[in-house]
Amino acid sequence: MPPGFPRKRLAIGTLCLGLTGLAACVEPIQNGGVVMYGGESERVAAMCRFRRGAEGKAGFCAPEPEAPAAVNLARIGGDKKPFAGALVEAKAGDVLVDNGAIAAVISASDGALVDAADAEVREDAFGRVATCLGAPLGCLTGVTMSFSQGRDGSAQILARGHAEGDPRVTIATRYMLVPGARVILVSTLIASKADEPVVIPSLGDAVHWGAAEPVPSVGKEPSPPANAVAEAPFAAALASSVAYAIAPAGDRPTLEIEGAAGTTSLRFGRNVTLPPGGSARYERLFVVAPRGDTLGVLTELALVREERVPGAIELRFVDEAGKPFPPPADARVELLSPRDTLVPFLRIGPSVAEAGVAAEAPPGAYELDLRGKGLRALARVPIEVKSGEVTQATIVVGAEPAPVPAQGTPEGGTPAP
Repeated sequence: MPPGFPRKRLAIGTLCLGLTGLAACVEPIQNGGVVMYGGESERVAAMCRFRRGAEGKAGFCAPEPEAPAAVNLARIGGDKKPFAGALVEAKAGDVLVDNGAIAAVISASDGALVDAADAEVREDAFGRVATCLGAPLGCLTGVTMSFSQGRDGSAQILARGHAEGDPRVTIATRYMLVPGARVILVSTLIASKADEPVVIPSLGDAVHWGAAEPVPSVGKEPSPPANAVAEAPFAAALASSVAYAIAPAGDRPTLEIEGAAGTTSLRFGRNVTLPPGGSARYERLFVVAPRGDTLGVLTELALVREERVPGAIELRFVDEAGKPFPPPADARVELLSPRDTLVPFLRIGPSVAEAGVAAEAPPGAYELDLRGKGLRALARVPIEVKSGEVTQATIVVGAEPAPVPAQGTPEGGTPAP
């Protein structure tokens, strides 16, 4: 199974993102690709089969659902780092938010989100994302921080400041995390204290993906050239054990993505004119998926943006003779569907001790395919993933055929007509 499966029972929380433009929805707790949602006993029992070290063992899961714990919110003190990884930027005075599913750090100096990781694996591969309004206004600066805990266990961090290029343009960016969610809601309010209209070139963010590799969210290869502007439903990047995505919240279907010199600029609106005393707001979703693959990202976005409650897949592998085959290390299982512009794929870890792998997936009809080092699925496997249900499938694995050498011209010969 993928790394990061929970060792204890988790239950669902309700993701009530009650900010402007974002409807309430139900958020499962996804750890290592396995989710529990709803609280019904039969779903709990099904999901418990996937737990690391306890597959099929009676009594592993608690008899009754437990509510997710309140989000932990604290200032970082001393030199202790909250995550592993060479890119950890957290320092004393920054704010750590952790709900047991994901964890992130907000910088006290500029209000940027500077670290993010799965709460169990705790390996940060992210660079940073900062609120930026485009030239000549620049990014959020002069920050003062405050944070609070909601009665429902949620946590909010508020970074207030102004634009680098014009202190009359005030910026307030709020980060909100609820119990059990793998999504942080980021909301920015821009206001003008100027006596004349002010043009905001970009309602956006500047993103450094760090060690995560950006993927083309529209499924096109290769990625657009540098400085090209693409419009897509989200921006995402994959690392070895975690994936990140940023998507617009609310009714806005797409965002603009522009990459240059190691920085990705995201725009949720452009050339907005604020009258004297006027303001503008934009919201986006910051996703931390439990594996370094697209399936985790797409599952989370399908739930939060489209209210498509996921199901789960349980995969076994056999050879051509029908004998059990260990999960192929570092292989990827693709869930092919004509409706997806970006192919969801499940990345199998480098060492899987169990006989199979399991993951959650958006509901829908798919054909499973497998690609690995010298291996392939001998036939695609059709499946139907249903919300709240576990779908089992077996993939027959065989050797990848050797490539046919290109037919060339013998030395000293002449090409065939």
